[in-house]
Amino acid sequence: MWEYESPIGTLRIVPLSNGRYGLEYDGIIWESCTTPEAQADDVYMHVTGCSAWDSLDGQVVDCPCELSGWERIL
Repeated sequence: MWEYESPIGTLRIVPLSNGRYGLEYDGIIWESCTTPEAQADDVYMHVTGCSAWDSLDGQVVDCPCELSGWERIL
C-alpha cells in the first residue's frame, strides 16, 4: 500500500482482491488500475473519478508525478 497526504486528506493506493490496484479515499475505492504506477499517474493527472481530488487539477503543486513519490506502507 502507498499513501500520499494530499490537500483533501490521505489518498491510498491499495491492492485489490482481483489483482488490480485501487485508489482509496475516505473509505471508498474510487477506481482501479492494473498497476500501482498507473494508479499514481491517474492521481497526478487528476482523472480518478473522485471529484474532491479531480477538481483540484492545476492547483496542487506537490502531487507526486510517480509512485516513488508516495510513501510505501507495509
